[in-house]
Parts: sequence; structure tokens; C-alpha cells
Amino acid sequence: MPAIAEQEWLKGFLDFFFPPLCLGCGTFYEGEDSICETCFQKIEEFAHPFCLNCDSIVPSHSQCPICLKDSALLYVFADYRPPLKEIIINFKFRGITSPARTFARLISEKFEKQLAGLNAQAIAPIPLHAARKNHRGYNQAELLARDLASVTNLQLADNILYRYKRSRPQSRLELKKRQANVAGVFTAVKCENDIKRVLLVDDVVTTGATVLEAKKCLEKNGYTVVGIMAIAHGH
Repeated sequence: MPAIAEQEWLKGFLDFFFPPLCLGCGTFYEGEDSICETCFQKIEEFAHPFCLNCDSIVPSHSQCPICLKDSALLYVFADYRPPLKEIIINFKFRGITSPARTFARLISEKFEKQLAGLNAQAIAPIPLHAARKNHRGYNQAELLARDLASVTNLQLADNILYRYKRSRPQSRLELKKRQANVAGVFTAVKCENDIKRVLLVDDVVTTGATVLEAKKCLEKNGYTVVGIMAIAHGH
């Protein structure tokens, strides 16, 4: 059997038993992004970044005009609602990693001008505790950060921030308990090289407790966190 015909036969065989489905709605879909056009159109995008400290929308600055040096700007693609919620659940818990590449491209395109003004040097993912990462097999924030580093031509700094205390999953806690749950869970390598200006990356930001704790830890160790990037924001 010719090689091309063999490849087509194998694809047909796999599609029969494991049909390609949209990650948002589960309908048959063969597109490269694994997200159908109907689901893409239903995703509620955010038009501008906003400050996690005061909720101010910050359309054209690299710093919140209210919080100034305490700014914590979140560059987030869309609201954490279906169908995006289903897509992220597939990405986070079911071993489907293609959304990392898709949303890295979309986030970088949406905030291209703003990100250029931040003068970031590296992208650092929010780490998982080693036990949770071993159980899951990967860290979704790390995959997203790797693809973001590639499309933005920034360095991947996946070895400066560590989670050394295991905490309960934030999604299982009431909002008011999330800050206490992540207090003191991170440790960071002292900033002793050329990488100082860092963008933090996570898949979903809800109250901001996790990313703000990571930001605090990095800044105590000499880094400047110039922004936070995520696929989704919401409860």
C-alpha cells in the first residue's frame, strides 16, 4: 500500500473509532484548533486588560493609573463561561493539550501592542505542586507559557518559581477562603541574572489569589512582574 494511501486509511480508521470532536460542544469537527466556529463565536472576549487589585479597566497603559507601582494587570482572553469553560476543562483535566497552542496565539494577537510596551524579558508559568503535576502528567499553565514564549519570542522561565506546599484546589473553596489557601505556597530563586522583568501565566484566574501570591513571592526575590496572562477569568 502506498504511503499516502496508508496514512489516509489510518486516519479514516482512527476517525471512525475516535472521531475528532469540538472541545466546546462535542460535535464532530475536524479543524486544527479542535474548536468549531459556533463555539468560537460564543466565547465572550474581554476587550481590555484590567487591574486585579482594584478592578479598573486599563486600555492603554502598562500600569494601573490608580494602583501605580502596585499594579497587577491581567491580560486575559475571555470570560470563564461555556463553551470556553468546557474547552479549559478538557485542557486541564483530560489530557487534551491543543488549546495551549491555540490560545497562546490568540492572547498574543489580542494584546500585541500592550505586551510590547511591557518590555518583558521572560514568561513564567504558575507551577503545580510536584505531586499534582505527577498525577496529572503535565502542568497546563506551563504548556501555555511555553507556547506564549514561542509566539512572543520571550524566554521561558519555568525554573524560577516553585510551589513547595500542597494546597487544596482553589475551585473547591469559597472565594473568601482562596487567599488563605495559597498563602506562602510558593518559593522563588533569587534574581541573580539578566532575567528580571517577568510575565506570569496561568490558565484561569478567578479571584486572582494564586497569581497575586506568586507575584508577591517573585517580587520579594528581586523580580518585577510586569503583567499576568491567562486564557479565562471568572468564577
